[in-house]
Amino acid sequence: MRLGEAIRNGFGAAAIGVLALALLAVQAPRPATATDFDLARLKEGGYVVLLRHAKAGGSDADNFDLRDCKTQRQVGAPGRKQMTELVARFEAAGITEARVLSSQFCRALQTAELLDLGPVVEEPRLNYFHWKLGDEAAMTRDLRALMTELDPGEAGSPLILVTHSHAFKEIGAPRPKSGGGFILRPNGTAKPEVVGAITAPD
Repeated sequence: MRLGEAIRNGFGAAAIGVLALALLAVQAPRPATATDFDLARLKEGGYVVLLRHAKAGGSDADNFDLRDCKTQRQVGAPGRKQMTELVARFEAAGITEARVLSSQFCRALQTAELLDLGPVVEEPRLNYFHWKLGDEAAMTRDLRALMTELDPGEAGSPLILVTHSHAFKEIGAPRPKSGGGFILRPNGTAKPEVVGAITAPD
């Protein structure tokens, strides 16, 4: 093979290699940011994860029915993509199981199930307010009571709460993007200590 041809072939192979790496970088899930809470610490015990449901499309219909997902917003392809990345973060941190409580809304239950960290238990006190579900003030009192009673449980199996934007407001935390959340340390009050964040996947 002539020198010029070899150089051209070598350059072509290198260029293809660089292009392949660039494509992988674009397609790879974006890792947690440097300021995110180290999820491996959840195994120490004493922490609770408060997670906002993943991206959901559509809207809650006028004939809203808590037991009928067709009348509610649901987690679609963008939200499922988010959850794939979030699951990868938990796996990388060695978190393979957890106690999972979820709002009864379909978008929250779908998010909780996609975590794949164990059975999902419905917790009405995590529900988003809808006029068909009762009095908003009473629901807020119930949510505050839940936060006051939080029990992180034993080390090795963290407690994860899947809910909606209103819950973050009630504990005095910024509202995260869908799929994001905060790490809490229960303190016996309606406003647990916020000790870290989980950046929402893109």
